[in-house]
Amino acid sequence: MADAKQMFMSALSDTNNLGTCKTSKDLDADTPDMEIELPDSYDWREAYPQCVQTPITTQVGDRNCSSSYAFATIGVVQDKICQATNKTVQLSAQEVIDCDQNQQGCEGGYVNKVLQWGKKKGFITADCHDYIGEKSECEVDHFETNECRLENTVYKINDYCIAIQDDNIKRELYKNGPVIAQMQPYTDFLAYKEGSYHRTSESFKFNGYHIVKIVGYQQSIDGSTEWIVENSWGTDWGENGYVKMLGGRGDTQIDMYALGVAVHPYTMYDYQSAQNMGGAANEAQE
Repeated sequence: MADAKQMFMSALSDTNNLGTCKTSKDLDADTPDMEIELPDSYDWREAYPQCVQTPITTQVGDRNCSSSYAFATIGVVQDKICQATNKTVQLSAQEVIDCDQNQQGCEGGYVNKVLQWGKKKGFITADCHDYIGEKSECEVDHFETNECRLENTVYKINDYCIAIQDDNIKRELYKNGPVIAQMQPYTDFLAYKEGSYHRTSESFKFNGYHIVKIVGYQQSIDGSTEWIVENSWGTDWGENGYVKMLGGRGDTQIDMYALGVAVHPYTMYDYQSAQNMGGAANEAQE
């Protein structure tokens, strides 16, 4: 249990200055996305089965590396790339853990800073910077020597936004795909195996937050929302790595905030090549 206390040093954001998702109700009444009619249940895995990665993106090792902020974010970016291209890609959480000096590595971090990294520098593939389960040194000349960086085979974030409360999170998920959420972790969450999770009275709260990926929702027996959540602890935990989490109670805070992400679905090399080809074609026609 002492080791588990080090797992939850992450959060969605270190600032309140986040743009609201266009799918949210509190925007201008003329916003088309406000007219989204939500189904009673939705599972992104069923809508995009070709994009479900098996095994799921996992924090290997002994879980002493508090890196859920990187893994959940990377997982959502991967999903958005596949939604647009029908091709799966595995991105590197390790580079963010090692090289982002604005974060705390294995001692936690913020999702918005990971997304800012992805917007400015982009994400490289995992085979260019493998995950090892702990923080390692980032070489001084990393950006000049890493193979993916040299070849400009990086995927960049276009933008990100915040959805606040139940219905707005559902809208963003249904319209644009998985979202990144934070939850208040309790001791009984570690031992979850199956069924609908909610905090039991015997459990106690850890400090900090745990970052997860919401991939769907459904109605529970009592009519409240059950969130379908992908964790990053491997398929031996929960229901093959997933948990159905009861919302609306305020204990886990899973449905208070979530971040949506828009990505460039192709590497910068592919994008620039397409731009150059288009420019050459236009010149040939002139």
